Amino acid sequence: MKRRVTYEIHGQVERNCFFRVGKALVRIEFTGGAVNSSGIYPAQFVTDNPLFQRAIENSDAFRNGEIKCGKVDVVESLPGDTADVQGADEPALVCVPEVSNMQQARALLMAPPYNCSLSQLQNKNAVRAMAAVKNISFPNWL
Repeated sequence: MKRRVTYEIHGQVERNCFFRVGKALVRIEFTGGAVNSSGIYPAQFVTDNPLFQRAIENSDAFRNGEIKCGKVDVVESLPGDTADVQGADEPALVCVPEVSNMQQARALLMAPPYNCSLSQLQNKNAVRAMAAVKNISFPNWL
């Protein structure tokens, strides 16, 4: 059983946070916040990686209430089986661990079979959104 957790930082549109995992320092980017006439939306980070979840939840920012736990989805699946999570008519999630930056992700999405145009991939959020639409995961690109 796996959890997909949405962490939120209220009052901020975007923020990079650093968390210690053992001796390593991990950067996590909270994005997608907005302040407009329809309201204030917090910056968010969504993960199903238990290592990131543990790092965030053990941080001082989480304990002080600066980072809050938003939506929590429980995803039940067998190890290595993504078909149960996505349904029968959806294509399987394609995991591409060799992509480690935006340029590599953009190049992959512009190449066949995805054939996205450069105008659809102008910034990091647009590249991530298109990858989600095409059911592509870049686990090594934070």
